[in-house]
Amino acid sequence: MSGEPLSLIVWCRQDAHTDVIHARVTYVETGETMHVDENTLLLRITTDQTSGVERCSIRHVATGRVAHVQGGPNLRTFINDCVLWHNEPEQSGTPEKPET
Repeated sequence: MSGEPLSLIVWCRQDAHTDVIHARVTYVETGETMHVDENTLLLRITTDQTSGVERCSIRHVATGRVAHVQGGPNLRTFINDCVLWHNEPEQSGTPEKPET
């Protein structure tokens, strides 16, 4: 396993008029666009009741392969606030939210 970090930028946007979701992935180091397969991933976040540590499992639905990630106490909040769309007033500088 290489000690080199894999740094990616993942850009996502849902078109409000067509309901089509666009995604683009690029390497941070080179700016090169990566080609991605059509996939379905299941993301589960659980909290260990004893330690309070949040853990995340990412399952590739088609193959059943699973990867586990351990996060700090803000993992669930980060996903909720930064990835999921909420019907809230827009802040200046944020991307356009899809209409419902």
